Amino acid sequence: MTSGSRWDGIIPHPGILAFAMILYFLGFVLDASGRSLAYGFLTGDMVVHFSTFPGFREQFIDYLSATALWVFISNITQVTVFIFTLATVYPVLKIFILAGALLHNLLEGWGGRGLMIYAGTLHLHLEVTGCLLSLQAALVFVRSVLGAIQQRSPGPIVTALRENLAFLIPLIILLFAIAAILEVFWSTWWVYNLTHGPVSWAYFYTHVAAVEL
Repeated sequence: MTSGSRWDGIIPHPGILAFAMILYFLGFVLDASGRSLAYGFLTGDMVVHFSTFPGFREQFIDYLSATALWVFISNITQVTVFIFTLATVYPVLKIFILAGALLHNLLEGWGGRGLMIYAGTLHLHLEVTGCLLSLQAALVFVRSVLGAIQQRSPGPIVTALRENLAFLIPLIILLFAIAAILEVFWSTWWVYNLTHGPVSWAYFYTHVAAVEL
């Protein structure tokens, strides 16, 4: 296999990119038509409870890091099941619709500030990228399975695992791990800071006790 064809199996296929853009635009249109989605804290619709700093371990390990770990496990489980079974196709595709709908919702509700909010939700951009790569990984795996059936040999699956998925899957895991960390340790503060008034990052994360959606 040439290096060019290998990268063809790693970089999202143009058809996947086009499909994702259609879903993104669909989300934008849905929100514009009044069919808004559940955005969670991303539109600022949250109540944050603050308390005194309980200590480094209790705050940053037992609470915040544990929350990020739960987010990561939930997301990566859905993506892994999708790649190898396609069973969780809805939540994977929904991320593109959500991203487009959120952009319209923030622009309509917050104007120029909404664009700042959207740009700063870094975890969402990483999740979109991770889902794009997940679509590509699923395409590679499905093609390899069909090839294995046609050839009556596991060769195509072994080749796909060795030459494409061995790079794609760790990259997807890394993206969703960083996304989970950023969702907890950055995006929540970023959205709150721009929708509920200024509060420093240090104060927010040393005093946040609970976030109600």
